[in-house]
Amino acid sequence: MVRRKVERKIGATSKEAMARAVRLILDENHSLRQAGEICGIKFQTLARYVKRAKNKPGENVRMEPNYANRQVFSEEDERMLAEYILTCSQMAYGLTTEGVKKLAYQFAIANNRRIPESWKANKIAGCEWLRSFRKRRGNLSIRQPEQCSLSRLTSFNEFNVKTFYSNLRSILEKNEKLKNLSRIYNLDETSTATVQKPKKVVAAKGVKQISHCTSGERGVLVTTCAIISASGNHIPPAMVYPRKNYKKRMILGAPPGTLGLANPSGWMTVELFVQVLEHFIEHSGSSKENPSLLIYDNHESHISVEVVNLARNNGVSILTLPPHSSNKMQPLDLAVFGPFKAYYYSAIDNWLLRNPGVPVSIYEIAECVGIVHAKAFTPANIMAGFRKAGIWPFDDTVFTEADFLTSAVTDRPLLQDDQPSASPSTAEEQPSTSSTTESKELTKRRETNKNLQKQVTEQSPIITPELIRGYPKAAPRKSNRKPRTKGRSTIITDTPEKTATEQKAAEAAIKKLGKTTQKLQKELGTSSLKKVSSSKDARNKRKRNNLDQNDCTSNSSIDDDDLEIDDVSSDDDGWIPEDEEELQPEYNKTGEK
Repeated sequence: MVRRKVERKIGATSKEAMARAVRLILDENHSLRQAGEICGIKFQTLARYVKRAKNKPGENVRMEPNYANRQVFSEEDERMLAEYILTCSQMAYGLTTEGVKKLAYQFAIANNRRIPESWKANKIAGCEWLRSFRKRRGNLSIRQPEQCSLSRLTSFNEFNVKTFYSNLRSILEKNEKLKNLSRIYNLDETSTATVQKPKKVVAAKGVKQISHCTSGERGVLVTTCAIISASGNHIPPAMVYPRKNYKKRMILGAPPGTLGLANPSGWMTVELFVQVLEHFIEHSGSSKENPSLLIYDNHESHISVEVVNLARNNGVSILTLPPHSSNKMQPLDLAVFGPFKAYYYSAIDNWLLRNPGVPVSIYEIAECVGIVHAKAFTPANIMAGFRKAGIWPFDDTVFTEADFLTSAVTDRPLLQDDQPSASPSTAEEQPSTSSTTESKELTKRRETNKNLQKQVTEQSPIITPELIRGYPKAAPRKSNRKPRTKGRSTIITDTPEKTATEQKAAEAAIKKLGKTTQKLQKELGTSSLKKVSSSKDARNKRKRNNLDQNDCTSNSSIDDDDLEIDDVSSDDDGWIPEDEEELQPEYNKTGEK
């Protein structure tokens, strides 16, 4: 049920208006009614303040009601509550309205504050208190959060981010030509499916369910790979269609120069990404004399020996972003893909409106992308994305310490007693997913959580919200588990990273070959056994036919022992000898050998 907004009658008069009315009466000899009409104040209320001013001449008299005597918490108490609530929301563990009211009740009980009887009966603060609390603290509002995986929250930490900017700085310092805006690029893929996300529409009041036409329930995926430059320009995209073979008519209506590719799943693969990189080199004019920098995420399809060799031979330096941090550090995700998706969904809606009753297929996606591509990939959007990510202009301080609070939940060191021994090289290759270099704010909050039990002292008698509820904190990390290589930002075209990529590819090939060999041996063993069994059945059938013919000419008979029986014996490798027929004894018609 919708709550009606009630006009507030108490405290509707400002202290300036009340002071002016009192001066009209005391200094200019106006009557109560005259002064009240001039200032818009009831004369009964004005009389109380005039009486106060006459009783205390020469003193500063409060010209507004004192509502603080009915407040549960003081100004300092509410500041502590608001700070704790905001910190929890920055850590991605925000409190709901029920959680805030429960925390307020526990905070009041712990500090012996005077609370209404309704709080005691319900064990929770009231809705009116929450409304007034939000009004007094202007920086609080009720928001609908977005889903964010634990991997993204913990991977975006100070260590990983500083590693990326350190690599970016080293690339720019090694080659002065890369400081040109037109030589810094960003690449990423996005989904352009046949089913759009409906926008808000105008409909009748009170209707609970509003439908909107789409081509299907889930739709068919077509991957669009976009490439932008820090100068505000862009390269024609590449589109991966969910087909085994590519047809030219798939990209009819797409932006000029679009690269069309096909894969049964519609996803980007290592083989297709090599063609995308060739497409990038062709349109960017990259060479060893005219080098370029390409920044993208560390998806497995983007990192291979073929990609590294092709990039090195054409003067392309490739820098990968930290794992699970593209939503905060990738220019395309920050400023381009948002408007692109909005325009694309509108284009799908318009197509369905022009073709009622006809579903959108993959052959209409290129046309819709061609319509909206120029609208979203504007120089203003592209340059804003690079600026917000701190890539260009280069700014390694674009993220504050508050931005890394999401990783503070799992910011924990290994226990020294249980720390496994590792070589220095292994330790360098295993960066922590949490920030190893603690920021001042994170260190301060960690020390606060450690000393919560010592906060109630004579100098600080207030039990803080941290002591009552505490900040979210993960348990100590288990050190007896098998160590694994963790993702990090790297320059994959450098020689050490190239060698590591080749070694990893060789190990994967050997492992795959071993599995294939085992599977082949198993299949060959099964087929050989079937072949031997089928040959024995054929020989037995021939002997039975001969027996039937002999029965017609003689009374001789043959026992079943004359027929060959499968021998379950085998050699050491599980194979039946091929010359088994020669080893079988021969019988004559009388049953003698």
